Amino acid sequence: MQGQLFTQAFLLNGIQTTPVWDSLPGDTLEDLSRSLREIFSPYHSGSDLNEATTEQEIILKVLALLDWSDLALPQTAAGGRREDVPDFLLCPDLKAKQSALRERRDRRYRHGIAILESKRWMRSLDRGYVTDRLDPSTPSNQILRYLSAAEVASDRAVRWGILTNGCVWRLYYQGARSRSEEFFEIDLGHLLGVPGVQNDLFSDLDREHGLKLFYCLFHRAAFHPQPWDNDQRTFHQVALAEARLYEEKVSKTLGERVFATVFPDLANALAKGDPEARVPPTRAYLDEVRDAALILLYRLLFVLYAEDRHLLPVRDARYHHYSLRKLREDIRDKRDKRDKNAAFSTTASRIWDELASLFGAIRQGDSALGLPAYNGGLFDDAETPLLARTRISDAELAPIIDELSRRSDGLLRAWINYRDLSVVHLGSIYERLLEFRLEAEAERIVARPTSFARRVSGSYYTHDDLVRGTSSRRA
Repeated sequence: MQGQLFTQAFLLNGIQTTPVWDSLPGDTLEDLSRSLREIFSPYHSGSDLNEATTEQEIILKVLALLDWSDLALPQTAAGGRREDVPDFLLCPDLKAKQSALRERRDRRYRHGIAILESKRWMRSLDRGYVTDRLDPSTPSNQILRYLSAAEVASDRAVRWGILTNGCVWRLYYQGARSRSEEFFEIDLGHLLGVPGVQNDLFSDLDREHGLKLFYCLFHRAAFHPQPWDNDQRTFHQVALAEARLYEEKVSKTLGERVFATVFPDLANALAKGDPEARVPPTRAYLDEVRDAALILLYRLLFVLYAEDRHLLPVRDARYHHYSLRKLREDIRDKRDKRDKNAAFSTTASRIWDELASLFGAIRQGDSALGLPAYNGGLFDDAETPLLARTRISDAELAPIIDELSRRSDGLLRAWINYRDLSVVHLGSIYERLLEFRLEAEAERIVARPTSFARRVSGSYYTHDDLVRGTSSRRA
C-alpha cells in the first residue's frame, strides 16, 4: 500500500466505519479472493507477458470482478498517435458507453468516468526505458498527462485514472494537491502471494484487509455518488474529505503539544546538558538555546516525516536498525512498561548518541545502510555549536521523542503517522515557533509568544529545509 492520496488512518481504520465497508458481505470477499487467485495462478514475477496479453488475461478480467465488465472502452488515436491517449475510457454505465460510441474520438471523454492505462506484466510504473521502442515513456508521467487532457476534453467529467501492470494497481486523482505523490497503490501480487513478488517486511496490511481496500476503492460503485451520503459524494470524495479532517486534527494537536511542552522541554534539556551554559542565562544565551532547539526539533520532524513517507530507506533492514522509527518503538516499550526492568538513565545519554549518529549518516550518506547523502544545512552542526557540545540524558530525551511520536487520545496512544501530514502543516508549526522567545523564570526556561504572535489558525509557511531535505538528495 503506497502513495499519499488517502491517509493511512483512513485506509487502516476510518474506512471500517463507512457503510461501504460494513455492507460488504464476507462471501463477496471470499468470491473475489478465489476469482483473483484463479486469474493470477498461472503467473510468477518473472512471467513474460506483453502488454496485450496482460490486458486480456489479467487486467480486463480483474475489471470484470470490479463491475466494469463491458464498460471499458478501448481507445484509439487519430493518425496513429497511440501515445496521446490512454488504453481505456471507463464508462459509468452501458447507456454512457453507447453514447460515447456515437461520438468522435475526442468527444467520447464526456461520457466517461475514469481512464485506465495498462502496462505489460510487472513493468516498472516509475521508470522509462529509452531502449524500448514500443513503450519508452515513464508510465506514472503518462497517466498524469492523460488525466490532464481527459479532464479538459470531458468538461471535468473524468478526473480519476487507473494505472496498472496487472500486479500493481494505482489510483490517481486530477484534483490532488500533488498528483505525482498523491496516488493510491495496492500490490495485488503481494496480497495474492504471486511467486517471486517481494514481500513488504514493514507493512501492517494483512491480506483480507488489503483485498477489501482494493474492492472498495477500485470497484465501479466507488466512482458514483453514494446513496447513504447526504451530500451525494462519491466514495472517493468521502475518503478524501475524511483524510483532510484527520490531517487538520492531528496537525493542530501536534502543534499545541509542541508549543506547550516539547519545545520548552527541549530548550531546558539542551541548556542543562551544555558545559558552557550561562548561569543565570543572558539574553544572547537564551537566543542561542532557542536557535539550537528549533534546529533539533526540525531535525526530528524531518526524520519522522521522511521515514513515514519512505523518503528515507526505512524498509531496508540495514537502515531500520539505526532508524528513528526503531528508536521510538524502543522508547514506547519502555515507557509503557512492557519490560518491567526497563528504565531511562538520568546520567547516560545513549539516545542522544544514537540520534547524533543517525543525523550524521543522513548528512554524509552511508552506502552500507542504503542511505544517500542529503543536501542542505539542517544536519550541519557547524551552524549550531551548542548541539555539538551539549548532551541530553535518556530520562529527559525519551519523553520528548515519545510526545512527537504518539497521539494522546485513547488508552493505546496510537502513532502519529507523519505520512498523513503535509509539508505545509509541518511548516506552519515551524512558522509559529519563530514567534516564540525563551525567558528565564525560577530556574527554568519557558517559551513565551512575542507580541506579534499569530493565532493557531494563522497562515501556513513551508520551511525551506524540510522541502530541500526531502527533494534534493544526492545519489
